[in-house]
Amino acid sequence: MAESADSDPPKWSLVQFALLCFYSVGFSGMTGFPFYIHNHTGMFLVAFYLLLVLICIPVCYVQIKLGSLYQRGLLGIFSHLVPILKGVAVALLLMTFFRCLTHGLELSYGLYFMFASLRQPFPWSDGHMNITIREPHTIYALTNSEDNFFVKSFLQRSDYIGTSTTLVWYILLCLLATWTCLYFMVAWGAATFGKILYIFTPVTFLTLTTVLIYGYVNVPGACDNLFSLFSQPSAYSTGSQSIGVISDQLGDPKVWIDSLDLHLFSLGLWSGILPTLGTHLRNKKMVMNLSWVILLVMHGMLPHLILVALAPYLGENKNEGWLANVKGVKPGLSFLFVTIPYSFEVQKLSPFISFCIYLMYFLLGLQHLSLHMLMIWENILPSVPKRVMIFFKRPSLMFAPVCFCCFLLSFPYASQCGIYLYMILRFYIDRLLFALVIFSMVPFIIGYVRQETLRMPIERLSMSLWYGLASLISACMLIYYFVMYVYQEAVVGYDQRWAEYIGWLASIAPFILGVILGAVHAIWKAEGTLQERILQCLKAGQLPEPAGSEEYTSAETGDTMINQVKTPLQGPEVQPLTPDVEVSIKPPENGEVARL
Repeated sequence: MAESADSDPPKWSLVQFALLCFYSVGFSGMTGFPFYIHNHTGMFLVAFYLLLVLICIPVCYVQIKLGSLYQRGLLGIFSHLVPILKGVAVALLLMTFFRCLTHGLELSYGLYFMFASLRQPFPWSDGHMNITIREPHTIYALTNSEDNFFVKSFLQRSDYIGTSTTLVWYILLCLLATWTCLYFMVAWGAATFGKILYIFTPVTFLTLTTVLIYGYVNVPGACDNLFSLFSQPSAYSTGSQSIGVISDQLGDPKVWIDSLDLHLFSLGLWSGILPTLGTHLRNKKMVMNLSWVILLVMHGMLPHLILVALAPYLGENKNEGWLANVKGVKPGLSFLFVTIPYSFEVQKLSPFISFCIYLMYFLLGLQHLSLHMLMIWENILPSVPKRVMIFFKRPSLMFAPVCFCCFLLSFPYASQCGIYLYMILRFYIDRLLFALVIFSMVPFIIGYVRQETLRMPIERLSMSLWYGLASLISACMLIYYFVMYVYQEAVVGYDQRWAEYIGWLASIAPFILGVILGAVHAIWKAEGTLQERILQCLKAGQLPEPAGSEEYTSAETGDTMINQVKTPLQGPEVQPLTPDVEVSIKPPENGEVARL
Protein backbone atom coordinates (compact mmCIF):
# COMPACT_ATOMS: atom_id res chain seq x y z
CA MET A 1 0.00 0.00 0.00
CA ALA A 2 2.58 2.41 -1.12
CA GLU A 3 0.13 5.04 -2.30
CA SER A 4 -0.50 7.92 0.03
CA ALA A 5 -3.82 9.09 1.25
CA ASP A 6 -3.80 12.11 -1.03
CA SER A 7 -2.78 10.35 -4.24
CA ASP A 8 -5.15 8.76 -6.69
CA PRO A 9 -5.86 5.09 -5.90
CA PRO A 10 -4.23 2.57 -8.26
CA LYS A 11 -6.46 1.38 -11.06
CA TRP A 12 -7.51 -2.13 -12.03
CA SER A 13 -8.18 -3.17 -15.59
CA LEU A 14 -11.46 -4.87 -16.48
CA VAL A 15 -9.58 -8.17 -16.69
CA GLN A 16 -8.33 -7.74 -13.13
CA PHE A 17 -11.79 -6.70 -12.03
CA ALA A 18 -13.31 -9.82 -13.60
CA LEU A 19 -10.76 -11.98 -11.76
CA LEU A 20 -11.55 -10.08 -8.58
CA CYS A 21 -15.25 -10.89 -8.92
CA PHE A 22 -14.50 -14.40 -7.65
CA TYR A 23 -14.72 -12.78 -4.22
CA SER A 24 -18.52 -12.79 -4.65
CA VAL A 25 -18.46 -16.56 -4.13
CA GLY A 26 -16.59 -16.31 -0.86
CA PHE A 27 -17.88 -18.26 2.11
CA SER A 28 -21.60 -18.03 1.41
CA GLY A 29 -21.35 -19.22 -2.20
CA MET A 30 -19.19 -22.19 -1.25
CA THR A 31 -21.32 -23.40 1.65
CA GLY A 32 -24.56 -21.39 1.79
CA PHE A 33 -25.71 -21.80 -1.81
CA PRO A 34 -25.67 -25.64 -1.80
CA PHE A 35 -27.24 -25.57 1.67
CA TYR A 36 -30.15 -23.34 0.60
CA ILE A 37 -30.73 -25.35 -2.59
CA HIS A 38 -30.79 -28.50 -0.47
CA ASN A 39 -33.32 -26.98 1.95
CA HIS A 40 -35.61 -25.15 -0.50
CA THR A 41 -35.03 -27.15 -3.73
CA GLY A 42 -34.69 -25.42 -7.08
CA MET A 43 -37.43 -22.89 -6.28
CA PHE A 44 -34.82 -21.06 -4.22
CA LEU A 45 -33.39 -19.82 -7.53
CA VAL A 46 -36.58 -17.87 -8.23
CA ALA A 47 -36.12 -15.80 -5.08
CA PHE A 48 -32.38 -15.62 -5.69
CA TYR A 49 -32.67 -14.02 -9.13
CA LEU A 50 -35.65 -11.80 -8.31
CA LEU A 51 -33.73 -10.22 -5.45
CA LEU A 52 -30.67 -10.03 -7.68
CA VAL A 53 -32.62 -7.76 -10.03
CA LEU A 54 -34.63 -5.86 -7.42
CA ILE A 55 -31.90 -5.20 -4.84
CA CYS A 56 -28.42 -6.02 -6.16
CA ILE A 57 -28.63 -4.04 -9.42
CA PRO A 58 -29.42 -0.60 -7.92
CA VAL A 59 -27.09 -1.06 -4.95
CA CYS A 60 -24.12 -2.16 -7.09
CA TYR A 61 -24.89 0.46 -9.75
CA VAL A 62 -25.03 3.43 -7.37
CA GLN A 63 -22.25 2.48 -4.96
CA ILE A 64 -19.68 1.45 -7.58
CA LYS A 65 -20.31 4.57 -9.67
CA LEU A 66 -20.08 6.91 -6.70
CA GLY A 67 -16.78 5.34 -5.69
CA SER A 68 -15.44 5.72 -9.23
CA LEU A 69 -16.70 9.28 -9.68
CA TYR A 70 -15.43 10.71 -6.42
CA GLN A 71 -12.43 8.38 -5.91
CA ARG A 72 -13.34 7.90 -2.27
CA GLY A 73 -14.35 4.96 -0.12
CA LEU A 74 -17.37 4.63 2.12
CA LEU A 75 -15.99 6.77 4.94
CA GLY A 76 -14.82 9.56 2.62
CA ILE A 77 -18.19 9.77 0.83
CA PHE A 78 -20.18 9.93 4.06
CA SER A 79 -17.81 12.44 5.72
CA HIS A 80 -18.16 14.96 2.90
CA LEU A 81 -21.81 14.52 1.94
CA VAL A 82 -23.52 14.22 5.34
CA PRO A 83 -20.92 14.75 8.10
CA ILE A 84 -23.36 13.90 10.90
CA LEU A 85 -23.76 10.40 9.40
CA LYS A 86 -20.11 9.57 8.91
CA GLY A 87 -20.40 7.44 12.03
CA VAL A 88 -22.73 5.16 10.06
CA ALA A 89 -19.81 4.38 7.75
CA VAL A 90 -17.63 3.68 10.79
CA ALA A 91 -20.32 1.34 12.17
CA LEU A 92 -20.53 -0.55 8.88
CA LEU A 93 -16.76 -0.93 8.84
CA LEU A 94 -16.79 -2.22 12.43
CA MET A 95 -19.46 -4.78 11.57
CA THR A 96 -17.41 -5.89 8.60
CA PHE A 97 -14.31 -6.19 10.78
CA PHE A 98 -16.12 -8.35 13.35
CA ARG A 99 -17.35 -10.52 10.51
CA CYS A 100 -13.79 -10.83 9.18
CA LEU A 101 -12.67 -12.29 12.51
CA THR A 102 -15.26 -15.06 12.23
CA HIS A 103 -14.28 -15.64 8.58
CA GLY A 104 -10.68 -16.08 9.67
CA LEU A 105 -11.74 -18.91 11.99
CA GLU A 106 -13.73 -20.62 9.22
CA LEU A 107 -10.71 -20.39 6.93
CA SER A 108 -8.50 -21.95 9.59
CA TYR A 109 -10.87 -24.92 9.75
CA GLY A 110 -10.58 -25.38 6.00
CA LEU A 111 -6.79 -25.08 6.14
CA TYR A 112 -6.60 -27.87 8.71
CA PHE A 113 -8.90 -30.18 6.77
CA MET A 114 -6.93 -29.45 3.59
CA PHE A 115 -3.80 -31.08 5.00
CA ALA A 116 -5.61 -33.62 7.19
CA SER A 117 -7.32 -35.05 4.10
CA LEU A 118 -3.92 -36.19 2.75
CA ARG A 119 -3.53 -38.65 5.61
CA GLN A 120 -4.48 -42.25 4.98
CA PRO A 121 -6.73 -43.52 6.32
CA PHE A 122 -8.72 -40.32 6.71
CA PRO A 123 -8.45 -39.06 10.30
CA TRP A 124 -12.23 -38.79 10.59
CA SER A 125 -12.73 -42.49 9.83
CA ASP A 126 -11.57 -43.46 13.34
CA GLY A 127 -14.39 -41.75 15.24
CA HIS A 128 -17.03 -43.56 17.21
CA MET A 129 -20.60 -43.75 16.04
CA ASN A 130 -23.87 -42.82 17.73
CA ILE A 131 -22.54 -40.64 20.52
CA THR A 132 -25.23 -38.62 22.27
CA ILE A 133 -24.59 -35.09 23.51
CA ARG A 134 -27.00 -33.75 26.08
CA GLU A 135 -27.42 -30.03 26.46
CA PRO A 136 -30.14 -28.08 28.27
CA HIS A 137 -33.47 -28.66 26.51
CA THR A 138 -31.64 -30.24 23.52
CA ILE A 139 -30.21 -33.64 22.68
CA TYR A 140 -27.91 -34.05 19.66
CA ALA A 141 -26.76 -37.39 18.34
CA LEU A 142 -23.40 -37.65 16.61
CA THR A 143 -24.66 -40.23 14.16
CA ASN A 144 -21.48 -40.61 12.11
CA SER A 145 -17.77 -40.62 12.70
CA GLU A 146 -17.23 -37.40 10.73
CA ASP A 147 -19.49 -35.34 12.99
CA ASN A 148 -17.85 -36.91 16.01
CA PHE A 149 -14.39 -36.16 14.60
CA PHE A 150 -15.22 -32.50 14.00
CA VAL A 151 -16.83 -31.91 17.39
CA LYS A 152 -14.75 -34.08 19.71
CA SER A 153 -11.41 -34.71 18.02
CA PHE A 154 -10.86 -31.54 15.96
CA LEU A 155 -12.58 -28.85 18.06
CA GLN A 156 -12.07 -30.71 21.35
CA ARG A 157 -15.24 -28.91 22.27
CA SER A 158 -16.02 -28.37 25.92
CA ASP A 159 -19.47 -29.09 27.31
CA TYR A 160 -20.37 -25.45 27.89
CA ILE A 161 -18.96 -22.03 27.18
CA GLY A 162 -16.52 -20.90 29.84
CA THR A 163 -15.81 -24.40 31.17
CA SER A 164 -12.42 -24.66 29.46
CA THR A 165 -9.99 -22.05 28.19
CA THR A 166 -7.37 -24.53 26.97
CA LEU A 167 -6.03 -23.57 23.54
CA VAL A 168 -6.13 -26.10 20.70
CA TRP A 169 -2.64 -25.62 19.30
CA TYR A 170 -3.30 -26.71 15.68
CA ILE A 171 -6.30 -24.38 15.35
CA LEU A 172 -4.07 -21.58 16.69
CA LEU A 173 -1.39 -22.39 14.09
CA CYS A 174 -3.99 -22.43 11.31
CA LEU A 175 -5.24 -19.03 12.46
CA LEU A 176 -1.70 -17.68 12.39
CA ALA A 177 -1.15 -19.09 8.89
CA THR A 178 -4.44 -17.58 7.69
CA TRP A 179 -3.65 -14.06 8.89
CA THR A 180 -0.09 -14.36 7.57
CA CYS A 181 -1.42 -15.22 4.10
CA LEU A 182 -3.81 -12.29 4.33
CA TYR A 183 -0.94 -9.95 5.20
CA PHE A 184 0.97 -10.87 2.06
CA MET A 185 -2.20 -10.42 -0.01
CA VAL A 186 -3.06 -6.94 1.29
CA ALA A 187 0.07 -5.27 2.71
CA TRP A 188 1.37 -3.76 -0.53
CA GLY A 189 -1.92 -2.29 -1.58
CA ALA A 190 -4.49 -2.58 -4.32
CA ALA A 191 -1.93 -2.47 -7.16
CA THR A 192 -0.09 -5.56 -5.91
CA PHE A 193 -3.38 -7.21 -4.96
CA GLY A 194 -4.58 -6.83 -8.55
CA LYS A 195 -1.39 -8.46 -9.87
CA ILE A 196 -1.68 -11.38 -7.45
CA LEU A 197 -5.08 -12.13 -8.94
CA TYR A 198 -3.46 -13.08 -12.25
CA ILE A 199 -2.11 -16.18 -10.50
CA PHE A 200 -4.54 -16.55 -7.62
CA THR A 201 -7.81 -16.75 -9.55
CA PRO A 202 -6.63 -19.11 -12.35
CA VAL A 203 -5.30 -21.53 -9.71
CA THR A 204 -8.70 -21.41 -8.00
CA PHE A 205 -10.50 -22.06 -11.27
CA LEU A 206 -8.12 -24.92 -12.17
CA THR A 207 -8.77 -26.51 -8.79
CA LEU A 208 -12.51 -26.13 -9.30
CA THR A 209 -12.28 -27.75 -12.74
CA THR A 210 -10.30 -30.68 -11.34
CA VAL A 211 -12.89 -31.30 -8.63
CA LEU A 212 -15.74 -31.08 -11.13
CA ILE A 213 -14.24 -33.47 -13.71
CA TYR A 214 -13.20 -36.05 -11.13
CA GLY A 215 -16.64 -36.02 -9.51
CA TYR A 216 -18.59 -36.81 -12.67
CA VAL A 217 -16.06 -39.34 -13.93
CA ASN A 218 -15.33 -41.36 -10.78
CA VAL A 219 -18.22 -40.85 -8.34
CA PRO A 220 -21.18 -43.20 -8.97
CA GLY A 221 -24.54 -41.46 -9.36
CA ALA A 222 -23.04 -37.98 -9.58
CA CYS A 223 -25.77 -36.64 -11.90
CA ASP A 224 -28.49 -38.15 -9.72
CA ASN A 225 -27.01 -36.37 -6.71
CA LEU A 226 -27.18 -33.06 -8.57
CA PHE A 227 -30.80 -33.55 -9.62
CA SER A 228 -31.84 -34.60 -6.12
CA LEU A 229 -30.61 -31.30 -4.70
CA PHE A 230 -33.08 -29.41 -6.91
CA SER A 231 -36.04 -31.75 -6.56
CA GLN A 232 -36.23 -33.17 -3.03
CA PRO A 233 -37.13 -30.92 -0.11
CA SER A 234 -34.89 -31.34 2.89
CA ALA A 235 -36.29 -32.79 6.07
CA TYR A 236 -34.11 -30.34 7.92
CA SER A 237 -35.16 -26.70 8.09
CA THR A 238 -33.94 -23.84 10.23
CA GLY A 239 -36.76 -21.90 11.81
CA SER A 240 -39.60 -23.22 9.66
CA GLN A 241 -41.21 -26.51 8.73
CA SER A 242 -40.32 -28.50 5.64
CA ILE A 243 -42.03 -27.32 2.48
CA GLY A 244 -43.20 -29.78 -0.12
CA VAL A 245 -45.39 -27.69 -2.40
CA ILE A 246 -43.90 -25.21 -4.86
CA SER A 247 -46.48 -22.53 -4.18
CA ASP A 248 -45.85 -22.81 -0.46
CA GLN A 249 -42.11 -22.55 -1.00
CA LEU A 250 -42.31 -19.14 -2.65
CA GLY A 251 -44.77 -18.05 0.02
CA ASP A 252 -42.40 -18.96 2.83
CA PRO A 253 -40.54 -15.84 4.04
CA LYS A 254 -37.51 -17.97 4.94
CA VAL A 255 -36.79 -18.60 1.25
CA TRP A 256 -36.58 -14.87 0.53
CA ILE A 257 -34.62 -14.11 3.70
CA ASP A 258 -32.07 -16.82 2.88
CA SER A 259 -31.74 -15.40 -0.62
CA LEU A 260 -31.15 -11.91 0.77
CA ASP A 261 -28.60 -13.33 3.20
CA LEU A 262 -26.69 -14.88 0.29
CA HIS A 263 -26.63 -11.62 -1.68
CA LEU A 264 -25.89 -9.47 1.34
CA PHE A 265 -22.78 -11.24 2.52
CA SER A 266 -21.45 -12.56 -0.78
CA LEU A 267 -21.43 -9.20 -2.58
CA GLY A 268 -20.97 -7.12 0.57
CA LEU A 269 -23.84 -4.81 -0.38
CA TRP A 270 -23.60 -2.62 2.73
CA SER A 271 -20.13 -3.49 3.93
CA GLY A 272 -18.20 -0.78 2.06
CA ILE A 273 -16.78 -3.12 -0.59
CA LEU A 274 -18.61 -1.66 -3.59
CA PRO A 275 -17.45 1.99 -3.27
CA THR A 276 -13.91 0.71 -2.75
CA LEU A 277 -14.15 -1.30 -5.96
CA GLY A 278 -15.24 1.88 -7.72
CA THR A 279 -12.23 3.86 -6.49
CA HIS A 280 -9.93 1.45 -8.33
CA LEU A 281 -11.77 1.68 -11.65
CA ARG A 282 -11.06 4.26 -14.31
CA ASN A 283 -13.90 6.77 -14.39
CA LYS A 284 -14.88 6.15 -17.96
CA LYS A 285 -18.47 5.52 -18.90
CA MET A 286 -17.82 2.15 -20.53
CA VAL A 287 -15.64 0.90 -17.66
CA MET A 288 -18.12 1.96 -15.00
CA ASN A 289 -21.08 0.39 -16.78
CA LEU A 290 -19.28 -2.86 -17.56
CA SER A 291 -17.95 -3.22 -14.02
CA TRP A 292 -21.28 -3.63 -12.24
CA VAL A 293 -22.58 -5.85 -15.06
CA ILE A 294 -19.53 -8.13 -14.82
CA LEU A 295 -19.85 -8.30 -11.04
CA LEU A 296 -23.51 -9.31 -11.10
CA VAL A 297 -23.03 -11.82 -13.93
CA MET A 298 -20.19 -13.49 -12.04
CA HIS A 299 -22.20 -13.41 -8.82
CA GLY A 300 -25.15 -15.04 -10.56
CA MET A 301 -23.15 -17.78 -12.31
CA LEU A 302 -20.22 -18.79 -10.11
CA PRO A 303 -22.29 -20.28 -7.24
CA HIS A 304 -23.94 -22.59 -9.79
CA LEU A 305 -20.55 -23.77 -10.96
CA ILE A 306 -19.52 -24.43 -7.36
CA LEU A 307 -22.74 -26.34 -6.74
CA VAL A 308 -22.27 -28.50 -9.84
CA ALA A 309 -18.70 -29.27 -8.78
CA LEU A 310 -19.63 -30.22 -5.21
CA ALA A 311 -22.87 -32.10 -5.95
CA PRO A 312 -21.21 -35.52 -6.54
CA TYR A 313 -19.74 -35.38 -3.03
CA LEU A 314 -23.07 -34.48 -1.38
CA GLY A 315 -24.85 -37.66 -2.39
CA GLU A 316 -25.54 -39.05 1.05
CA ASN A 317 -26.89 -35.70 2.30
CA LYS A 318 -25.79 -36.41 5.86
CA ASN A 319 -27.00 -33.03 7.02
CA GLU A 320 -27.57 -34.13 10.58
CA GLY A 321 -25.88 -34.18 13.94
CA TRP A 322 -24.63 -31.36 16.14
CA LEU A 323 -22.95 -29.14 13.55
CA ALA A 324 -25.97 -29.21 11.22
CA ASN A 325 -28.55 -28.36 13.87
CA VAL A 326 -26.84 -25.98 16.26
CA LYS A 327 -27.72 -22.28 16.07
CA GLY A 328 -25.19 -19.67 15.05
CA VAL A 329 -23.04 -21.74 12.68
CA LYS A 330 -22.70 -20.55 9.10
CA PRO A 331 -25.29 -22.30 6.88
CA GLY A 332 -23.75 -25.18 5.00
CA LEU A 333 -20.67 -25.55 7.18
CA SER A 334 -21.82 -29.10 8.00
CA PHE A 335 -21.74 -29.92 4.27
CA LEU A 336 -18.09 -28.97 4.10
CA PHE A 337 -16.82 -30.62 7.28
CA VAL A 338 -19.23 -33.56 7.75
CA THR A 339 -21.02 -34.51 4.52
CA ILE A 340 -18.03 -34.28 2.14
CA PRO A 341 -15.67 -36.21 4.48
CA TYR A 342 -18.38 -38.86 4.83
CA SER A 343 -18.59 -39.27 1.05
CA PHE A 344 -14.82 -39.59 0.70
CA GLU A 345 -14.69 -42.22 3.42
CA VAL A 346 -17.61 -44.33 2.20
CA GLN A 347 -16.77 -44.21 -1.50
CA LYS A 348 -12.98 -44.44 -1.02
CA LEU A 349 -12.28 -41.37 -3.15
CA SER A 350 -8.90 -39.82 -3.86
CA PRO A 351 -7.31 -37.88 -0.98
CA PHE A 352 -5.89 -35.45 -3.52
CA ILE A 353 -9.41 -34.44 -4.60
CA SER A 354 -10.35 -33.88 -0.97
CA PHE A 355 -7.26 -31.69 -0.70
CA CYS A 356 -8.41 -29.77 -3.81
CA ILE A 357 -11.88 -29.17 -2.37
CA TYR A 358 -10.54 -27.59 0.80
CA LEU A 359 -7.86 -25.73 -1.15
CA MET A 360 -10.61 -24.23 -3.32
CA TYR A 361 -12.55 -23.26 -0.20
CA PHE A 362 -9.44 -21.66 1.31
CA LEU A 363 -8.55 -19.71 -1.85
CA LEU A 364 -12.08 -18.41 -2.39
CA GLY A 365 -12.43 -17.48 1.26
CA LEU A 366 -8.99 -15.85 1.40
CA GLN A 367 -9.79 -13.64 -1.59
CA HIS A 368 -13.10 -12.64 -0.02
CA LEU A 369 -11.47 -11.91 3.36
CA SER A 370 -8.48 -10.09 1.84
CA LEU A 371 -10.68 -7.76 -0.18
CA HIS A 372 -12.70 -6.84 2.89
CA MET A 373 -9.58 -6.15 4.95
CA LEU A 374 -8.13 -4.11 2.07
CA MET A 375 -11.32 -2.05 2.03
CA ILE A 376 -11.16 -1.43 5.79
CA TRP A 377 -7.48 -0.52 5.60
CA GLU A 378 -7.92 1.95 2.75
CA ASN A 379 -10.77 3.66 4.59
CA ILE A 380 -8.87 4.16 7.84
CA LEU A 381 -5.41 4.86 6.35
CA PRO A 382 -6.10 8.59 5.64
CA SER A 383 -7.02 9.03 9.32
CA VAL A 384 -3.77 7.60 10.66
CA PRO A 385 -1.75 10.32 12.46
CA LYS A 386 1.32 11.54 10.63
CA ARG A 387 3.57 10.63 13.55
CA VAL A 388 2.53 7.02 13.24
CA MET A 389 3.14 7.10 9.48
CA ILE A 390 6.60 8.59 10.01
CA PHE A 391 7.44 5.95 12.63
CA PHE A 392 6.54 3.03 10.35
CA LYS A 393 7.79 4.82 7.21
CA ARG A 394 5.81 2.50 4.93
CA PRO A 395 2.13 1.48 5.14
CA SER A 396 3.10 -2.14 4.44
CA LEU A 397 5.04 -2.22 7.73
CA MET A 398 2.17 -0.55 9.56
CA PHE A 399 -0.25 -3.23 8.33
CA ALA A 400 1.79 -5.97 10.03
CA PRO A 401 0.74 -5.04 13.60
CA VAL A 402 -2.84 -4.72 12.34
CA CYS A 403 -2.83 -8.35 11.19
CA PHE A 404 -1.09 -9.39 14.40
CA CYS A 405 -3.83 -7.68 16.45
CA CYS A 406 -6.45 -9.53 14.40
CA PHE A 407 -4.65 -12.76 15.24
CA LEU A 408 -4.62 -11.87 18.93
CA LEU A 409 -8.34 -11.07 18.84
CA SER A 410 -8.89 -14.53 17.34
CA PHE A 411 -7.14 -16.26 20.25
CA PRO A 412 -10.38 -17.10 22.11
CA TYR A 413 -11.65 -18.88 18.99
CA ALA A 414 -8.82 -21.39 19.30
CA SER A 415 -9.86 -22.51 22.78
CA GLN A 416 -11.98 -25.56 23.51
CA CYS A 417 -15.00 -23.33 24.02
CA GLY A 418 -14.12 -21.13 21.02
CA ILE A 419 -16.87 -22.60 18.87
CA TYR A 420 -19.45 -21.24 21.33
CA LEU A 421 -17.95 -17.75 21.12
CA TYR A 422 -17.98 -18.02 17.32
CA MET A 423 -21.66 -19.04 17.36
CA ILE A 424 -22.65 -16.20 19.68
CA LEU A 425 -20.81 -13.47 17.78
CA ARG A 426 -21.95 -14.64 14.39
CA PHE A 427 -25.56 -14.90 15.62
CA TYR A 428 -25.55 -11.37 17.07
CA ILE A 429 -23.22 -9.23 14.91
CA ASP A 430 -25.76 -8.34 12.22
CA ARG A 431 -28.87 -8.07 14.39
CA LEU A 432 -29.11 -4.29 13.98
CA LEU A 433 -27.85 -4.12 10.41
CA PHE A 434 -31.27 -2.97 9.22
CA ALA A 435 -30.82 0.39 11.00
CA LEU A 436 -27.49 1.02 9.27
CA VAL A 437 -29.00 0.13 5.90
CA ILE A 438 -31.67 2.81 6.40
CA PHE A 439 -29.20 5.44 7.65
CA SER A 440 -26.72 4.79 4.84
CA MET A 441 -29.43 5.30 2.24
CA VAL A 442 -29.35 9.08 2.75
CA PRO A 443 -25.70 9.86 1.82
CA PHE A 444 -25.72 7.53 -1.19
CA ILE A 445 -28.89 9.05 -2.62
CA ILE A 446 -27.70 12.61 -1.97
CA GLY A 447 -24.36 11.88 -3.58
CA TYR A 448 -25.89 10.30 -6.65
CA VAL A 449 -28.53 12.98 -7.20
CA ARG A 450 -26.24 15.96 -6.70
CA GLN A 451 -23.44 14.94 -9.04
CA GLU A 452 -23.99 16.52 -12.44
CA THR A 453 -21.46 14.70 -14.60
CA LEU A 454 -23.44 11.52 -15.08
CA ARG A 455 -26.46 11.08 -17.30
CA MET A 456 -29.63 13.13 -17.30
CA PRO A 457 -31.48 14.32 -14.18
CA ILE A 458 -34.32 11.86 -14.83
CA GLU A 459 -31.84 8.97 -14.76
CA ARG A 460 -30.31 10.15 -11.51
CA LEU A 461 -33.73 10.54 -9.94
CA SER A 462 -35.01 7.14 -11.09
CA MET A 463 -31.89 5.24 -9.96
CA SER A 464 -31.97 7.04 -6.62
CA LEU A 465 -35.59 6.02 -6.09
CA TRP A 466 -34.74 2.45 -7.06
CA TYR A 467 -31.83 2.45 -4.64
CA GLY A 468 -34.04 3.78 -1.86
CA LEU A 469 -36.68 1.13 -2.57
CA ALA A 470 -34.05 -1.62 -2.50
CA SER A 471 -32.70 -0.34 0.82
CA LEU A 472 -36.15 -0.18 2.41
CA ILE A 473 -37.09 -3.67 1.18
CA SER A 474 -33.83 -5.09 2.53
CA ALA A 475 -34.29 -3.32 5.86
CA CYS A 476 -37.87 -4.59 6.22
CA MET A 477 -36.78 -8.15 5.48
CA LEU A 478 -33.97 -7.91 8.02
CA ILE A 479 -36.39 -6.56 10.64
CA TYR A 480 -38.81 -9.41 9.97
CA TYR A 481 -35.97 -11.93 10.22
CA PHE A 482 -34.80 -10.42 13.49
CA VAL A 483 -38.28 -10.46 15.08
CA MET A 484 -39.48 -13.85 13.82
CA TYR A 485 -36.35 -16.00 13.61
CA VAL A 486 -33.51 -14.45 15.60
CA TYR A 487 -34.80 -12.69 18.71
CA GLN A 488 -36.75 -15.74 19.91
CA GLU A 489 -33.83 -18.14 19.52
CA ALA A 490 -30.96 -18.80 21.92
CA VAL A 491 -27.49 -19.98 21.01
CA VAL A 492 -26.54 -21.35 24.42
CA GLY A 493 -28.48 -23.17 27.10
CA TYR A 494 -30.54 -21.44 29.76
CA ASP A 495 -27.79 -21.73 32.37
CA GLN A 496 -25.33 -19.93 30.07
CA ARG A 497 -27.55 -17.03 29.05
CA TRP A 498 -24.97 -14.68 30.57
CA ALA A 499 -22.79 -15.39 27.52
CA GLU A 500 -25.36 -13.76 25.25
CA TYR A 501 -24.41 -10.39 26.69
CA ILE A 502 -21.18 -10.77 24.71
CA GLY A 503 -23.24 -11.04 21.55
CA TRP A 504 -25.37 -8.03 22.39
CA LEU A 505 -22.22 -6.06 23.14
CA ALA A 506 -20.86 -6.95 19.69
CA SER A 507 -24.10 -5.89 18.01
CA ILE A 508 -24.41 -2.59 19.90
CA ALA A 509 -20.71 -1.63 19.79
CA PRO A 510 -20.81 -0.38 16.16
CA PHE A 511 -23.62 2.02 17.09
CA ILE A 512 -21.84 3.35 20.17
CA LEU A 513 -18.34 3.52 18.70
CA GLY A 514 -19.48 4.41 15.21
CA VAL A 515 -22.76 6.28 14.91
CA ILE A 516 -22.72 8.21 18.18
CA LEU A 517 -19.00 8.97 18.43
CA GLY A 518 -18.86 9.73 14.71
CA ALA A 519 -21.60 12.33 15.07
CA VAL A 520 -19.85 13.86 18.10
CA HIS A 521 -16.56 14.01 16.20
CA ALA A 522 -18.23 15.69 13.20
CA ILE A 523 -19.76 18.35 15.46
CA TRP A 524 -16.46 18.90 17.25
CA LYS A 525 -14.58 19.40 13.96
CA ALA A 526 -17.06 22.00 12.71
CA GLU A 527 -16.69 25.72 13.41
CA GLY A 528 -18.91 28.22 15.20
CA THR A 529 -21.31 27.89 18.09
CA LEU A 530 -22.81 24.57 19.03
CA GLN A 531 -26.01 25.30 17.13
CA GLU A 532 -24.05 26.40 14.06
CA ARG A 533 -21.91 23.28 14.22
CA ILE A 534 -24.94 21.01 14.38
CA LEU A 535 -26.54 22.80 11.43
CA GLN A 536 -23.31 22.48 9.43
CA CYS A 537 -23.16 18.74 10.10
CA LEU A 538 -26.81 18.27 9.14
CA LYS A 539 -26.42 20.23 5.93
CA ALA A 540 -25.71 18.13 2.85
CA GLY A 541 -22.29 18.94 1.49
CA GLN A 542 -20.64 18.51 -1.87
CA LEU A 543 -17.75 16.19 -2.55
CA PRO A 544 -14.68 18.02 -3.82
CA GLU A 545 -13.62 17.24 -7.34
CA PRO A 546 -10.77 14.73 -7.50
CA ALA A 547 -7.50 16.03 -8.81
CA GLY A 548 -6.95 13.30 -11.36
CA SER A 549 -7.30 13.65 -15.09
CA GLU A 550 -9.21 10.46 -15.81
CA GLU A 551 -11.59 10.71 -18.69
CA TYR A 552 -15.30 10.07 -18.47
CA THR A 553 -17.29 10.11 -21.67
CA SER A 554 -20.53 12.03 -21.66
CA ALA A 555 -23.79 10.52 -22.81
CA GLU A 556 -23.88 12.71 -25.87
CA THR A 557 -20.37 13.13 -27.32
CA GLY A 558 -18.23 10.65 -25.46
CA ASP A 559 -15.37 13.12 -25.31
CA THR A 560 -15.86 15.28 -22.22
CA MET A 561 -14.05 14.72 -18.97
CA ILE A 562 -15.79 13.88 -15.72
CA ASN A 563 -13.55 16.08 -13.62
CA GLN A 564 -13.64 19.05 -15.95
CA VAL A 565 -14.17 22.25 -13.98
CA LYS A 566 -16.26 24.97 -15.54
CA THR A 567 -14.14 28.09 -15.87
CA PRO A 568 -14.70 31.44 -17.57
CA LEU A 569 -13.42 31.99 -21.05
CA GLN A 570 -9.69 32.41 -20.90
CA GLY A 571 -7.94 35.20 -22.68
CA PRO A 572 -4.27 35.57 -23.58
CA GLU A 573 -1.89 34.36 -20.94
CA VAL A 574 -0.92 37.17 -18.55
CA GLN A 575 2.79 37.46 -17.85
CA PRO A 576 3.98 38.39 -14.36
CA LEU A 577 5.07 41.95 -13.86
CA THR A 578 8.73 42.84 -13.40
CA PRO A 579 10.42 46.22 -12.81
CA ASP A 580 11.63 46.32 -16.43
CA VAL A 581 8.27 45.82 -18.08
CA GLU A 582 6.36 48.78 -19.48
CA VAL A 583 2.62 48.50 -18.92
CA SER A 584 0.20 50.60 -20.90
CA ILE A 585 -2.55 51.79 -18.60
CA LYS A 586 -5.47 53.77 -19.97
CA PRO A 587 -3.70 56.20 -22.29
CA PRO A 588 -4.07 59.81 -21.20
CA GLU A 589 -4.97 62.46 -23.66
CA ASN A 590 -1.38 63.43 -24.34
CA GLY A 591 -0.51 59.79 -25.25
CA GLU A 592 2.18 59.45 -22.58
CA VAL A 593 3.16 55.98 -21.44
CA ALA A 594 3.40 55.27 -17.74
CA ARG A 595 6.51 53.43 -16.59
CA LEU A 596 6.55 51.09 -13.55
